[in-house]
Amino acid sequence: MNRLPLFASLALSALIASCSDPESAAAPETAVALSAPERIAANFAVTQEVLTNFQGMDDEMRALCKRAGGSSAACSTYRVSLINNGPAIAADERDWVLYFHSVRRSLALLNSDAFTLERVNGDLHRLIPTANFAGIGSGETLPLDMLAESWMQFASDFQPRLFVVGADGEARVIESTDTDDLSGQVLSINKNDPNNWKRAADDANVLATASTRFERFAADDDIASVGEQDWRGRIIPQPLSTEVHAGAPVVLGAGIAIEANGLAQGSVRALEQRLTQLGLSAKSDDTYPVQVVVDSSALAGKPAGAYRLVVEPDGARVIGADADGAFYGVQSLLALVDLNSNSLPQAVVTDAPRFPHRGMFLDVGRNFHSKQVVLKLLDQMAAYKLNRFHFHLSDDEGWRLEIPGLPELAEVGGQRCFDLEENTCLLPQLGSGPKADNFGSGFYSVEDYVEILRYAADRHIEVVPEFDMPAHARSAVVAMEARYRKLKDSDPTAAEAYRLIDPEDDTRYLSVQFYNDSYINPCVDSTYNFVGKVIREVKAMHDAAGMPLQTWHFGGDEAINILASDGFEVGPGKDPEKGDTSADMRNKPWSNSPQCQKLIASGEVTALDELGELYAKRVSRLVADAGIPTMAAWNDGVKKIRNAGEELATRHNYVNSWAPLFWGGGDESAHFAETGFDLVQSHSDYLYFDMPQEVDPAERGYYWASRYTDTRKTFSYAPLNTAQQAEVYPNRDGHGWEATSPAPEFANSVRGIQGQLWSEVVRTDEAVEYQVFPRLLALAERAWHQASWELPLKEGQKFSAETTFVNKQALARDWASFSAALGNKELLKLDRAGIGYRIPAPGAVVEGDRVKTALPYPGLALEYFDGERWLPLTEGTDPQLVQSLRAKSADGNRSGRPVTLGVSADLGAK
Repeated sequence: MNRLPLFASLALSALIASCSDPESAAAPETAVALSAPERIAANFAVTQEVLTNFQGMDDEMRALCKRAGGSSAACSTYRVSLINNGPAIAADERDWVLYFHSVRRSLALLNSDAFTLERVNGDLHRLIPTANFAGIGSGETLPLDMLAESWMQFASDFQPRLFVVGADGEARVIESTDTDDLSGQVLSINKNDPNNWKRAADDANVLATASTRFERFAADDDIASVGEQDWRGRIIPQPLSTEVHAGAPVVLGAGIAIEANGLAQGSVRALEQRLTQLGLSAKSDDTYPVQVVVDSSALAGKPAGAYRLVVEPDGARVIGADADGAFYGVQSLLALVDLNSNSLPQAVVTDAPRFPHRGMFLDVGRNFHSKQVVLKLLDQMAAYKLNRFHFHLSDDEGWRLEIPGLPELAEVGGQRCFDLEENTCLLPQLGSGPKADNFGSGFYSVEDYVEILRYAADRHIEVVPEFDMPAHARSAVVAMEARYRKLKDSDPTAAEAYRLIDPEDDTRYLSVQFYNDSYINPCVDSTYNFVGKVIREVKAMHDAAGMPLQTWHFGGDEAINILASDGFEVGPGKDPEKGDTSADMRNKPWSNSPQCQKLIASGEVTALDELGELYAKRVSRLVADAGIPTMAAWNDGVKKIRNAGEELATRHNYVNSWAPLFWGGGDESAHFAETGFDLVQSHSDYLYFDMPQEVDPAERGYYWASRYTDTRKTFSYAPLNTAQQAEVYPNRDGHGWEATSPAPEFANSVRGIQGQLWSEVVRTDEAVEYQVFPRLLALAERAWHQASWELPLKEGQKFSAETTFVNKQALARDWASFSAALGNKELLKLDRAGIGYRIPAPGAVVEGDRVKTALPYPGLALEYFDGERWLPLTEGTDPQLVQSLRAKSADGNRSGRPVTLGVSADLGAK
């Protein structure tokens, strides 16, 4: 394991520095002067801002980027300003180091020789004062301009919790940065300067403003508006058949009373909890009765999860083909309810699910998320008939489940703090800073996990645990190395038993998240001892919960050395579009591992490229031996498997196909179908909910796959014929792309679709809800219901921005119906359940004496700010009074992000 020293000039003892501010020094009550690190932590403010993105760089700057080793010689520049609001820091007070997080590799300090810039590991960087440090006077601002790899287009690229470490080794957070609210730290990206917000000169994305939102949201005005009778009868997700009767709506009185036969008590309790959430639990005899039965004979020939629902004035009946169907039938009844009027229409619904796998993924490894938000997510998954919870329980930045017998996984791998030797915790990452008092740290106990399993089972949801290996495994590697150091002298055999590295492997590499020590070695037996141990313990938790472990997800993604990619060359190189690196940094992972060389020499594998598949095959045997029927992976981990049925020991195997469609993600899905894998379509440009929800730098999100993915874009996803997306949405730079449909047989391999929330920039529970909702409802729609505008597969059919195969009018009408039900009914249900969904930023223009507005879905109130207070926006509001505008939540208790108005010069009155 490579370790960097704290800093070269760190003194061995604490230096007590006199405060150089005369008034502070003279204060009689100041018994002991504060050290420079203490003064910096207490008094400094920090701002961070983008200066120039790649398209604005000149030849000299790009050459510097190349020499500094930036991928594809593409860099941006940004500024960190240190603002001293306290006493001066003198020039000779250099006994401190400033640490900061950056999700982009910061390659050079451009405007100062007062510090040495170093990257520690991952996103953790530090600035070490040099002999040229001239101090920072009281009231002075010190700007530090840095060269960063790639580009920075959203405010969430920046991270909080800068911290300073003094000679005493104590880490102190700069107090002004100790918050997940970046509004006081990150300066706005300048929308008027293309160099400030564009990734490339030909970036064709349209920035979200009040006027561009209005044009987009109002574009469907030529489609007949959805009548109240229509949205009242619209269920999300849409059933196979809904017949709404013309009779008067059924008024629910004091609530709903469920009489269930054939449903387990846990499921009945879950439904009753849902009624309570919605304010519909029975409180008196004046209730609406709902009879629920399971009768497979009544729905003979229907698939699992099928049901029939009849709503009549005197009560409702739900018949399920199985317990799942009965449960879903009640959820559809509740979907018909309009909480504003406490009523629902008379209707007959016949329904069955489209896919057996309707999933939602939550990453708790990068940042931890509480058990409470997990349970809330399961509630909403159940409400909208999602049935697979993919639980990403480990990653480089955290191991999140207690494993009996391996306490270091939770105690070290589940915590982040300032310990450069990592004996007690992982290094700080992703804005966690040096303390374990935020969502950077945390884990679920065995009891927590069993509770989650039971909660999910009651809601007809299978939990699919994932422990990502052999890459993205730094938390496990570090934890097991801490265990090794603890035991190596007293019990060498035990110390070696679960070690995850070849200690003689000195291969130099850089992972996608910029680690040089995060890969498990697939060539050592102790790796498989460890994996087997984890499988057994997790299986025991599932057995204790009464929810047998059906699927093991081993991750498998991105076991690569990014410095060996085409974006780099051995420097000093001559290609202006490649970054320079050294020859010894361009090796494949495990190249120098004696254990792997020995394995290759034995003939078990023939090349380094096969080690990922070796790992998959060995884990498959462990999974099968444990009696677990299904193994899953991200597609990276099994790309070289030629025949899944022959090479893997597990009976069933599926791949989460995640590559962006415009990068050939559809072709990758087809490849895995041809090699015998089932598919869970998980394409990142439509189904990754960590992507921003609009092209506004104020939105949170990673954006490598898409500059925006809003609810409508997810709704438009066609999971079988993904090629048709090329006709509907551009790529991440706003340009057209092409895709080709596979053969019709491809559809037989698709077992479902799944939404994903990765958590690199999702630090809090509130952020989870903001990112997931209401996009989860569009995911549920596509997972359950096949729309008329989804085209059948015709092998070789080509789609692009120029083709016209997709019935876009039908898509728009379907969206209008969905969005009307979402805005008028479902958002209030999310409010009642305590879900902090994203309230949309409104579109608005001023035309004459009117403020015209538009929202992506109807039903939400708007209010304006007149310079002093927020007031309801009405038809007669004078535009000159309106400084900014915002939407309210459906219950009126929360507000969305305010926007300033723009004037439309080309939109006629509508």
